[in-house]
Amino acid sequence: MPEPTDDVELPQATVVPPKRSRISIVWIIPVLAALVGIGIAVQRIRSEGPTITIVFKAAEGIEAGKTFIKYKDVIIGQVKTVQFTEDYAKVEVTAKITKRAAGLMVDDAQFWVVRPTITLSGITGLNTLLSGNYIGFKSGASDVERTEFVGLDKAPFVAGQLGREFVLTADDLGSLAAGSPILYRHLPVGQVIDFDLAPDGKSVRINVFVSAPYDRFVSRGTRFWRTSGISVSLGANGFDVKTESLASLLVGGIAFDAPPFVHDTAEAPSDSEFALHEDRAAAMKARDAMTRLYVLRFNESLRGLAVGAPVTYLGVQIGEVVDIGFDFEPEKANIAPRVSITFYPERLLVFTDPGQQKRVEEHLKSDERRRNAFLQRMIDERGLRAQLRTGSLLTGQLYVAFDYFPKAPKASIVTNKGVAEFPVVASGLVDLEAKLSSIL
Repeated sequence: MPEPTDDVELPQATVVPPKRSRISIVWIIPVLAALVGIGIAVQRIRSEGPTITIVFKAAEGIEAGKTFIKYKDVIIGQVKTVQFTEDYAKVEVTAKITKRAAGLMVDDAQFWVVRPTITLSGITGLNTLLSGNYIGFKSGASDVERTEFVGLDKAPFVAGQLGREFVLTADDLGSLAAGSPILYRHLPVGQVIDFDLAPDGKSVRINVFVSAPYDRFVSRGTRFWRTSGISVSLGANGFDVKTESLASLLVGGIAFDAPPFVHDTAEAPSDSEFALHEDRAAAMKARDAMTRLYVLRFNESLRGLAVGAPVTYLGVQIGEVVDIGFDFEPEKANIAPRVSITFYPERLLVFTDPGQQKRVEEHLKSDERRRNAFLQRMIDERGLRAQLRTGSLLTGQLYVAFDYFPKAPKASIVTNKGVAEFPVVASGLVDLEAKLSSIL
């Protein structure tokens, strides 16, 4: 093998610069997926509404991820978690609200669990038998936003309905219950919402709701009365049976109307307070500004006369009996029967001209002396007297009638201890007995 010599030239190495690396097409797909994911996340964050918490006493039928929050049958949120409060006394429900309904989450908004309920007044929440319980919602009027709420124990009866609420006061609740109907001219126009004792514990406050457009018939002069059950009365006016709708027979009811003599037709504002009367007759009585107490002394048996019996003038009721008792007359060593009545002198004067009517009423109301002078003139010139009469031969009930007896002996109004005593005449039965005795 020949040995290398210095004359032989060796090959030289050539340096080749490295080529620039290119991004593989394989990486484009993950990058695009990441960008799409980020866009979806941003869009979801921007479209999500607030997260709220609602505290209930119990979580009956509420499940995380399944129970919805509905407003006017539209889903506005969904329950995310259900857990106990820190003291384990209640249940805290966390829910996600849609962005479109975010403006409804205000300070006085209300939440409750809608479940099927069967009462004598009807069936509610029947659709939950298939779809399951859901959380109902009632919007508020506040402008203050809020994310923490306390759920109601039971659903409000008038959620989402147009109308107005009013407050009725009564001595007791009677047969009324939540859901009892409110009637106007025998039409159901509302219902009883709830009730509670007054702060002093001496009366009951009943919250009622009248639906639109019937709420416009509730004016400042409107009267409310009970229509519960069947009303049977036996008195001087005879045998009277009254009843309302079948629902009011089962769960009680309330009716309202304005008396014809009330001219204040301005609509009553929401939460106005009214007295609840026992029946229509009591509600429709006129509130006479000139009501005065008078005493009648009859020298005959008062059997058949009861408190509440009507006092009439020519057949028209102008008052009622308010008390029956006795007075001791020491100078005569006698115990005389006493009948106290309320008498409305203004009902004796009815004019077609409202201005004249008001002037006469103000004239009589302004001075007790003028009023007694007016009555004394009728006593002297026309023989106005009070008399006991039989209202019903069947029941024997009596009432007090004011009528004219021109041949009656002269008499006058006597004031004793601040109470005026009106002259009387014997009843027709007593007069007949006297004549029969005289003939015999």
